[in-house]
Amino acid sequence: MATLDQLKTHIKKAKTEFSEAAKKAEDNKYDLVSRQKKKKIKRLKRKVAKITATEKMAEQKKKPKKERKSASEG
Repeated sequence: MATLDQLKTHIKKAKTEFSEAAKKAEDNKYDLVSRQKKKKIKRLKRKVAKITATEKMAEQKKKPKKERKSASEG
């Protein structure tokens, strides 16, 4: 599985590819290539969010149950 640093570099690359594809297309809404690039960016962002959420949950599991409840309430 890719690390966060690798994913962030992939996202930067995908954003530049998307901006280049958007410049080439006349109508961005219906251009297949630019839509695919946009979907790729969204997929990569979800993957980063999933990794960070997993790490956060692992940190929460290390704490005692009472501390977890008080942290979620406040």
